[in-house]
Amino acid sequence: MSIKFSVPTNEFIERYQEKKPLLMKRAVSPDVFSWRDANEIFERCDVSANDLKLSYEGIRPKSEYVESYWDIGTLRHRLIKPAVYDFLRKGATLIANKIANEPAVNQFATKVAEFTGRQVVSSAYAAFGSRDSFRCHWDTRDIFAIQLIGRKRWIVYEPSFEAPLYTQQSKDYEHEYPCPETPCMDFILEPGDIFYLPRGWWHNPLPIGEATFHLALGTFPAYTVDYLDWAIKQMPAFLEARRSLSDWENDQSTLVAVGHHFNSFINDPKHYQHFMDEFVGAIRNQSPLAIELFGNPASTGIPKQAGLRLNVHRTLDLDDGYLIANGTRLNLDGQGVRLIRWISEHPETCLAELITTHPDINSDKLCNLLTELCRQDVLELSHT
Repeated sequence: MSIKFSVPTNEFIERYQEKKPLLMKRAVSPDVFSWRDANEIFERCDVSANDLKLSYEGIRPKSEYVESYWDIGTLRHRLIKPAVYDFLRKGATLIANKIANEPAVNQFATKVAEFTGRQVVSSAYAAFGSRDSFRCHWDTRDIFAIQLIGRKRWIVYEPSFEAPLYTQQSKDYEHEYPCPETPCMDFILEPGDIFYLPRGWWHNPLPIGEATFHLALGTFPAYTVDYLDWAIKQMPAFLEARRSLSDWENDQSTLVAVGHHFNSFINDPKHYQHFMDEFVGAIRNQSPLAIELFGNPASTGIPKQAGLRLNVHRTLDLDDGYLIANGTRLNLDGQGVRLIRWISEHPETCLAELITTHPDINSDKLCNLLTELCRQDVLELSHT
């Protein structure tokens, strides 16, 4: 499942990311996704979790459409299908958040992660009526809305509160920062279209009385406040930060010293890099299992025509001779940097191609290296 982004990554980052919306027409083929795929996403959700919602005149209580039962000593939960169907027929929207381990969704999420260099969290929305899922609101993360089935009307307004964080929901701020009266965009998102919307932009996606399904892929970078929070946690190592406080006259000099130290600390590029490494190291990227290749001691390695891709969305550290993927840090020599950079710049490359493009590396050594990187979850096989 490929995505034809209408602009290259560098132009997107310079002109659009966190700046303004971008509508990309016919960016994906809607033929690769069906209602069977959509149904399977909802079926495999943990229906008892808050990540699955049914919206109809507000978010419905779970008791209205989820039942619990004992299955040979195990408490399980299931959708009450007649109730779900009735709500949908009346105009409800079925929502799945934080979708995981869904190959079709993961492929789209991987493409967006590669394009933006950011972690991606996926949601899905299905509806058949004309009611909105939520009233007009802003999101606290950038989103890529991928329309896969049917159409949906999007009404978009410019921000009244710029760059909100996850704690700054529009419902809590709309009285002080109301939605503008005049929309800046009003259009129909059609099957195969992608709409990029930065956080903070007011919007109301409206079903238009026909079957509709779309994915909303939210991107999650490190924010300045995350760096500051991390830096604060390092302050106990500084003696003045451990002093007790009593009154302003006695404590002012201590606070000034802490302020100077904190300013010096956050402006040290080594501390910044340490934070970024920890942030990236905490991210886990989903990849398919291949137990027949990497769990089988009789396996001879990866097939020469199997597609390879990096299981990481950020490769800036290659310039410093290392890479962090799924919590694993790899220190690389010049040859290793060149190899990993090639794989990063050529998703879906394969062992046969790498043998041709890197004749200075022994083919058996290359096969063993790539097999081990797959086994360590640094590389993934995209097809076999």
